[in-house]
Amino acid sequence: MKMYELDQRIAEQLTEVSLNSSIQVRCGNSNAFMVTASTMIPLMQMFEMGGVYICATRGAVEIIEAFEAIGVDVSNIQFVDLVSSGILGGTEVPYNNITFVDSPIMLESVLLRTLYILRISNNERNFVLIDSVNALAIYNEERMLAEYLHTFINTFRQREVLSVILNIPDQVPPTVLSNLDLYCTDLIDRGQVVIH
Repeated sequence: MKMYELDQRIAEQLTEVSLNSSIQVRCGNSNAFMVTASTMIPLMQMFEMGGVYICATRGAVEIIEAFEAIGVDVSNIQFVDLVSSGILGGTEVPYNNITFVDSPIMLESVLLRTLYILRISNNERNFVLIDSVNALAIYNEERMLAEYLHTFINTFRQREVLSVILNIPDQVPPTVLSNLDLYCTDLIDRGQVVIH
């Protein structure tokens, strides 16, 4: 079992964030899981939040297993998987907290599914996490994605749901990145960590 060193500075930054905030979380390829875990664990444990994790980079089973491997129970989090339905047998999974959207281009379906999950949720406080914008940018036209993220952020802000948007800046189109800078209320920047 690999033990992850969580980034305490992220937890500290999160204490200053309100429920109607939207956080842009920047990371690199090499530290993406550590940064995601460092963001999610305080939200679940310190703030006792439930949430929806939108998987566009890796399938939900892989992400759940990664959390289980570091001893974190994510059974209270609902996963919306945009990756696995195209894989043979991809929707037959051993977890009941995963729902599938057929494709990463079905952005409206992702939003509607997320809203539905939150509506039936028993948690008073929730977050929605997109992992990640660069994965969505592969499948969606730049202007459309920028517009979608604006709608996404505003939709959850009005509902007092914290939105957390993960991205690897050098893999995100400039329009989308500048829109995130504009719409997000907070920035957690843990860019590429260079290990010599």
